[in-house]
Amino acid sequence: MLVFSGTSYLGLDHHPQFRAAVQRGMEQYGTHYGGSRRSPLVPGVYAEAEAAMAAWAGAPAALLVGSGTSAGQLVASYLASRGHTLQLSPFAHPASWWPGAEAHHEWATWLAAAREHDQVCLTDGINPLRIALPPWDALPANGSATLVVDDAHLLGCWGAAGAGSWPMLRGRWAGELMVTASLGKALAMPGGVILGSQALVAALRELPQFGGASPPPPAYLYAWLHTQELREAQRTRLHHHLRYLQGLLAGDERVRMVPGFPVIGLLVPAWVDRLAEQGIVVSAFRYPGPTDPYYARIVVRADHTDEEIAFLGKCLRELTA
Repeated sequence: MLVFSGTSYLGLDHHPQFRAAVQRGMEQYGTHYGGSRRSPLVPGVYAEAEAAMAAWAGAPAALLVGSGTSAGQLVASYLASRGHTLQLSPFAHPASWWPGAEAHHEWATWLAAAREHDQVCLTDGINPLRIALPPWDALPANGSATLVVDDAHLLGCWGAAGAGSWPMLRGRWAGELMVTASLGKALAMPGGVILGSQALVAALRELPQFGGASPPPPAYLYAWLHTQELREAQRTRLHHHLRYLQGLLAGDERVRMVPGFPVIGLLVPAWVDRLAEQGIVVSAFRYPGPTDPYYARIVVRADHTDEEIAFLGKCLRELTA
C-alpha cells in the first residue's frame, strides 16, 4: 500500500538524520522546557532560532510560540485590542478567528477592506483543501491595512528558499505585514512562529499570553538549526516529484494544483476508489464535519521514492486518458 496523505511535506518526521538531530537536542535540553520565556534561565536556543527564522524569511523579526493556532490567536487578540477591525477572508482557518471579526464570503469585499489603514485583513497563504491561493494579483496597490497570512501549509516547502509567503508579499504589500504559521507541517516539529516588524513582535513579546505560555520544545529548535542542508535537499527532492506530476496533469480540469504546492486536488470522487484498487491511498474525507464537503487529495512527500512517484504517475495517466 502506498500512502499519499498527511502534511509532513518534506518527509522530516521519519527522516533518520532529522530524528538524530532531535535526539541530540534532547540530550542537551531534555524533552521539553515548560517554563516562561521571561525566565532568566530560558535556553538560548529560542533567541537563536528566532533570529535564524527571521533571516531565512527575510523578515525583521520572529517570535516562537507553542503552536500555529497560538500564533494566530496571539496576533488576532493583540490587533483587536488595539482597536482594529478584523476582516477574515473566505475560508480563513480558525486559528485566525476572533470574536467580532467580520467574515467575508467574497474576495472582493475582503480586498476592499485592505485599502483601509485601521483594518486587519487575515487570510491563509493557501487553502489546502480547495488547493487555491488568495487572489494576490488583485491586492490594492495603495492598500494600507495590516495583512496577516497564515502560512501553516506553505512554510518550509513553498516560495523562495521554502520560506513561504513573506518573500513574495513583502515586495508587493505597502502596509504592515505579519505571517503566522504552524511548524508542524513541512518542518515536522511542534510549535508556531510569527513573522513581522520589530515593533509588532516586541509588543507581542510583552503580552501575558506570551509570557504565561510554554514555548516549543527546545530540542526541535536545536534540530532545525542543525539541519538546514537536509531541509534544502528534501525540498529539492519534493519539487523534483512535483515537476513530474504537475507536468503530467497540466491542463486537466479534473484536478486542482498550485505550482510547487505538494497537494493535488481530485475533483472526480470515483478516482479515490480506482487508485485504491491499485494500492494507492489518498487523503479523502468530509471536513471539518460529517456533512461538510468531501475533499479528495493526493499529498506528495519528499520521502516518496522515484519508483512510487512513477507508479502514481502511471495510474494517473490511466485515469486521465
